[in-house]
Amino acid sequence: MLWVTWRQHRAELVLAAALLAAIAVPLVLGGIGMHEAYRADGVAACVTNSASRSACAQIVDQFVVRNLEWSNRLVFVALLPGLAGVFVGAPLFAREFERGTWKLAFTQSVTRTRWLTAKLAAVGLGVTLVAVALAALLTWWRGPLDDIDGRMRSAAFIIAAPSLGSATLFAFALGALAGVLLRRTIVAMGVTLVAFVAVRVPMEEYLRPRYQAPRLRITDPGVDASAAWRPTTDWVVESGWVDGSGRRLTDAERWSILMKIYDGEHAMYGSDTAAERYMADHGLRHFAEYHPTSAFWTFQAIESGLFLGLAAVLLAAVIAIVRRRTT
Repeated sequence: MLWVTWRQHRAELVLAAALLAAIAVPLVLGGIGMHEAYRADGVAACVTNSASRSACAQIVDQFVVRNLEWSNRLVFVALLPGLAGVFVGAPLFAREFERGTWKLAFTQSVTRTRWLTAKLAAVGLGVTLVAVALAALLTWWRGPLDDIDGRMRSAAFIIAAPSLGSATLFAFALGALAGVLLRRTIVAMGVTLVAFVAVRVPMEEYLRPRYQAPRLRITDPGVDASAAWRPTTDWVVESGWVDGSGRRLTDAERWSILMKIYDGEHAMYGSDTAAERYMADHGLRHFAEYHPTSAFWTFQAIESGLFLGLAAVLLAAVIAIVRRRTT
């Protein structure tokens, strides 16, 4: 049964492996250079606080700018789980129903359950392993950038193996269910994409910041506070100013103060020192709600657990529906 499944779906799995190889070659070549520059240019020393603090800002900024273009290109990785659901999961059974080949499969000595589990396990595991391999490569490539910016922010968080692998399996299961219900490949592909986005975006924008209660940090203003008061590698979900009573100033109130300090239209370009002095004179302080970088694996476990739980429900639904379908 596994051999038959491989023969039917080898094109998709070979294509996925080829895509992985096409991404891997430039990543490895570029990653080696970035890792070497990270050490040779003194960025590693800055991150570990073993270099002169006055020189570090420029050194780190130059390093980030040089590698920002490649990092921005990797935004497409967020789409890969959805594409796995669209191009692998949705056609998996929809194509069988369109062509009528499912009837032939059900008349053989192989039971429906075995036929279903073989296809789901072989293909689903295949695309998930490709996603995990890609995640491992991307995590290695981003290592120096993560040392600077942390791994809690979305660009680094979504490429970790638990997150990317579980999201891929969920999208695959979502596509398989759409194919079983709709029996039309193109329609199932479109529904899979819409449904995946409808789940992924709220999870990333609304649920993830609430996996745990954020920590609160309040600091006094100072000449250097504008650069140093925020946690560096932590994920800041909200920040701003508070007054002497602890009330958080609205964005409109902050902007009104900055306009006053920096003389109207030049508010965007004034020195940070002036704002810090104003805050100190008027009893204002900085606040930040953030998730510490130490919570990374806890957040990964929560999110991957959600995706895996959803995938299990969807796969169980696929098996139940197909086992009961006779026409």
